Amino acid sequence: MNNNSIIFFHPSSELYGSDKILVYVMKTFSDYKKTLILCEEGPLIELVKNECTDVMIHILPTLPIIRKKNFKPNGIIKFIFTLVVFRKDINRLIKEKPSIIYLNTLATLPVLFYYRNIMKIIHVHEILKNNSLLHKTINRVAIRKSDALICVSNAVRDNLIEVANTEISGKIKVVYNGINFKKEEMDDNNILLNTDNRILNFALIGRIKPSHKGQCLLLDAIAKLSSEHLSQCHFYFVGSPVPGQEYMQDEVITKIHTLNLGTKVTIIPFIKKIEQIYEQTDVVIVPSTFDDPFPTTVLEAMFFNKPVIGTRVGGIPEMIIDAETGFLVNRDDVSDLSMKIAYFIDNRDIIQEMGEKGRIFFEKNFSEESFVYRYKDTINDIL
Repeated sequence: MNNNSIIFFHPSSELYGSDKILVYVMKTFSDYKKTLILCEEGPLIELVKNECTDVMIHILPTLPIIRKKNFKPNGIIKFIFTLVVFRKDINRLIKEKPSIIYLNTLATLPVLFYYRNIMKIIHVHEILKNNSLLHKTINRVAIRKSDALICVSNAVRDNLIEVANTEISGKIKVVYNGINFKKEEMDDNNILLNTDNRILNFALIGRIKPSHKGQCLLLDAIAKLSSEHLSQCHFYFVGSPVPGQEYMQDEVITKIHTLNLGTKVTIIPFIKKIEQIYEQTDVVIVPSTFDDPFPTTVLEAMFFNKPVIGTRVGGIPEMIIDAETGFLVNRDDVSDLSMKIAYFIDNRDIIQEMGEKGRIFFEKNFSEESFVYRYKDTINDIL
């Protein structure tokens, strides 16, 4: 790669999937002068400072981001304000014209319109279904205004290709995400889950967002378990709601009490050292009810030798070998999800076997090394 400059635009500062992948991506551009633009402070900044010491970080609250709340009356006014002010702010921060701008998720799509005659790369971590005019427009703009799109799964690519003509569909690439946990990150292991060996710990790790992540669906599945099965397991919901959407957690808590599951379900707020949860979990559940593009939770579970129960949506079927590294269930199928949970309770010996197969599958396809190898190949083709 040439000695040039690149600006990364990212819509959040947390430590969920796309946040962590961004760090690996920035490392790949080792010969570039790198700048990262975020809209707010958050734990991602500390990670970037530790892992990518050559990255200049700027917090720019006027970074225009496509969010649902921006389509409400107050949100529209604020969004228009950011569109107007952003150009002045970014020009004040960065005087030199970059050779590449890199949008990490479609949420930062408006940035495309501020740069001309510069290579534009979008890393697409989401599936915006083309059944709405807004989503279709966002996907079309992304394809037409960018030079390359790197998709995290075939499901993401296929959704974009629906609105791409044959001439430009070739710019859409697929690179599966990869992850890694360093040994020093796992030394501080505070006990968070049940340590009784007679009890199986099941965990749903992710945003508290029932309409997407399936917390309420899982609660319905738990409620269908027999009392004998319930006596042998405990469930943990690990994560926090989006700031301003705390009502979603209230909805989950209300349902827990309505179903009389207060002694069987525990909510743990999002923690940075999530490896502590995985090490103490027996089975990970990813009951997504939307087209989850490529949930990092599945990768993390496989890294820690844990079998996964996931829904047949988005990129999840590309990540789980059904009946070998875990189980796939149909979207919104409460009975099937409940049966798969019961299967693990009744067949505990299979947990380790599936977990080990999952780790082998992970090492081959989803490790940090495999990601970097595939990503470098793709970027070299693009450049």
